[in-house]
Amino acid sequence: MTLLAHILIIATYALVAAFVAFFLPGVFDSFTEVTALISGAVLFLIGLQIHTMYYWKFGKEDTVDRLLALHQDYQVSLDRLEENKAELDELREKLFKIDHQQNTEIISEMHVLQTLLNQVIEKSGKSLEDKSAGKGFKPGKIIMQEQAQKERSDGEVLNIMHHALEGNRVDLYLQPIVSLPSRRIVHYESFSRVRDEEDNVIFPSQYLKLAEDSGLVGTLDNLLLFRCIQVIRKLGPRRPDLRFFCNISSVSLNDKEFFPQFIDFMMENHDLADRLIFEFSQKDVLRHSPLVGRSLATLGRRGFRFSMDHIIDLNMDLAELSSRYFRYVKVSAEAILDQEIDIHPDDLKEAFSRYDLDLIVEKIENDQTIVEILDYGMDYGQGYLFGEPLLSSDTRLDI
Repeated sequence: MTLLAHILIIATYALVAAFVAFFLPGVFDSFTEVTALISGAVLFLIGLQIHTMYYWKFGKEDTVDRLLALHQDYQVSLDRLEENKAELDELREKLFKIDHQQNTEIISEMHVLQTLLNQVIEKSGKSLEDKSAGKGFKPGKIIMQEQAQKERSDGEVLNIMHHALEGNRVDLYLQPIVSLPSRRIVHYESFSRVRDEEDNVIFPSQYLKLAEDSGLVGTLDNLLLFRCIQVIRKLGPRRPDLRFFCNISSVSLNDKEFFPQFIDFMMENHDLADRLIFEFSQKDVLRHSPLVGRSLATLGRRGFRFSMDHIIDLNMDLAELSSRYFRYVKVSAEAILDQEIDIHPDDLKEAFSRYDLDLIVEKIENDQTIVEILDYGMDYGQGYLFGEPLLSSDTRLDI
């Protein structure tokens, strides 16, 4: 009840009491002025008492309602506090699991990398001793000028590789694989490049044969793989359809010390299956041992997919290749345009698609080649026409 209402009520019974006190004696002769004043005062007090009792009762009910409302708000606050506490506990548990998982991944990767680098240092050290013996080569004195195309001894190249690994000068380069005819980047192939102490790049043509002979090529392949994984971790959930092709050599596949460890690592990190495509040459695929075949099949069942390049013979069992979890095959543009295959280029894409195999035409270097390739309806291409291999840190992967 408002203050105005209280004032009107008090005024009402005050007027009634005044009427009794001042006008009643004139109406009734039996009422004297004193009796009338007393009657009016008593009437005013009765009205005031009734008004006070009503106000107290109304105030009590209002107070009770307010207390009940406050109690309800308190209960709601308690419920929300419990919900927030439960959500906080759940969030803390999730964060702990994420941190634990990330730490486990990092520790696992570092363990593999440590094993990898130990192998590199051991192999390159032995090779250096063998190559420098009898040639008078002094490790550490490296004078290399890529632009001058200076000839280097095997010992020099091995020494450069050795110090590049120790000095973190083995870089990841990425070359785009594009969709045709839009030329939109859909995947990347990864390559490794070695730098000397003067940051001159040593290309694979300069060290690959020596690395194969010395047993370093498998180690470099695996180092390339883990460089690629680091890029994938950094990319995160962006461009979920973007995949990275990583070459695995026969040396890596037949390394009895590293390959089982590599398989275990990939099984523990099968979340990488949507990002990584392991690539093998046709020659290596044809001579996979039963053990390697079973190990790769295990990865395939966990979602990993494979690619085959360096095709020397397209007369292959495509159904069998698909059953071994291969999803990509790379064929050079020259082989298709020169029609060095039994299947006509017009039917080539359909033949591969029938077995869920994507055909990637590689080594497309000029506009004339792409025009002829597009006549055959090819979907994917790779080559210097679309982009040369670039340092991964210089590549925009999120576009």
